[in-house]
Amino acid sequence: MKLRAARIALFLHVLQGTTALAQDPLPGKSILDVSSFFMPPHQTWAQIDPSANADVLVTEMAGEGDLGFRVFHLKESVQGKKQASIDLARSKLIQTGDILLSFRPLWDKTLAYAHMQLGVSHSAIAFIVSENGEPLVVTLESPISYSSPLNSPEHYSDLDAIHVVRPTLDAIQKENLEKWGRLIITHRDKFKFYTDYSMPMYKRGVPGVTSPGDEIRLLAEIALVKLNVDFESYCSEFVWSILGLRKCDPSAFNESCISPIFQTGNGMLTGLIPKISGDAGLVQGPEATLTKGNFSDSDRTGILTNSVFVDVLTDPSQLTGRMSAGHIKVAEENSDNMKVLNGYYKAGEPAALAGEINKGVTANVSPTSFLLRSDAGLDGLKYVGTIVFDRH
Repeated sequence: MKLRAARIALFLHVLQGTTALAQDPLPGKSILDVSSFFMPPHQTWAQIDPSANADVLVTEMAGEGDLGFRVFHLKESVQGKKQASIDLARSKLIQTGDILLSFRPLWDKTLAYAHMQLGVSHSAIAFIVSENGEPLVVTLESPISYSSPLNSPEHYSDLDAIHVVRPTLDAIQKENLEKWGRLIITHRDKFKFYTDYSMPMYKRGVPGVTSPGDEIRLLAEIALVKLNVDFESYCSEFVWSILGLRKCDPSAFNESCISPIFQTGNGMLTGLIPKISGDAGLVQGPEATLTKGNFSDSDRTGILTNSVFVDVLTDPSQLTGRMSAGHIKVAEENSDNMKVLNGYYKAGEPAALAGEINKGVTANVSPTSFLLRSDAGLDGLKYVGTIVFDRH
């Protein structure tokens, strides 16, 4: 199967599990016209109700195999503005506890590391709040200054697309998360951004933090002002830790209620599990997508070795404007690792080589982890849709 550009399938989602024809809001090339392996498998999509707000149009976009996007079209004029938060809240398409993933379509056909990350650069957690009777979507994220009704100029002013991934939460768990969110934002000066995504908190020598689960307890104790220290985390650590408190009521906190949304130490990020057999490793987002998208083994291997784990653009000047300098640097540092992974897939995913690749890999959680787990059909995570700002 030859990988081709995604095509617009012009139909509007109007009922759970059903669709009806609609006009493409922007005829011509869409910003989401990307390689199919960036697209979530249909079988991993959440069921949703119709948009309750005419300012948010829902369409679907199809790729190869059983892959595609459910697109939430907002007006261009609301990008980076509070009105985007109002429009989404009115649509009722976003729920408290949803994970918002910054998606960079321009990473398509650039560098192998960017492909492996499925174009995802950042994660946040969403809350539905009321301001003067008006519902808003607000975020909580690290850096804490990004936390906003989708209008932080540091992040949202140039963010063209946002994936929404939904964890399985009941009403009590959402209420608990809201309480934790209010505590965290009340003590926002205690929450700092940590820049090195390769060094999780439990590996930094932080007192009392020797496992990923300890990070969740530390966050709770800082939010409850039981400890006078800072919680320094990168974005995905922060979101993962907050979600680990979903079963905990802050007014009666006991660490026995801590429950990681997924385990980072049981194979999740310790390397490669051939054919996504019950788990998925850090680098397996594209493999999970193609596997759940019902690609044949030969087609999947061909895409992974010819389109995913390859550097398409090697001239730095070609990358300017498509990737930040920081992400380019990380991609360059991981270039040799991407070549090893390409060889692994070309060799037919031998278990012995997977074991060698696993050695020394630290259990961790990246911004892509949430989409990766959803694409692999794991942990009750579901793809809800992708927000774009393309309506006139």
